Amino acid sequence: MDKEVLSILAYFQEHLEEMSSRFQKLKDITYQLYKENEELKSENEELKEIVFARKKERKGEAVSNLLHLYREGYHVCHPSFAERRKGDCLFCQQLIDNQLTED
Repeated sequence: MDKEVLSILAYFQEHLEEMSSRFQKLKDITYQLYKENEELKSENEELKEIVFARKKERKGEAVSNLLHLYREGYHVCHPSFAERRKGDCLFCQQLIDNQLTED
């Protein structure tokens, strides 16, 4: 019976060591994935900032172009776009104001 108990204990110890080794490998893989995920999150945030900065820059150019057209005497509003205007147009002014105040 002692040999049987020792044999069972040896068997369990062997499997426990194997499971411990596998668990350590799993921890290592998990840590590598965690590091990669953090790097990708950081890179993603940087890329978002670049994209939003470019969009804001382009929007600024578009508003500037609308304002230039309006000052040159053309409508920039939807109902009369690109038509010559006589006097001020509240629709155009509202459109430009809205574009300037949007984020």
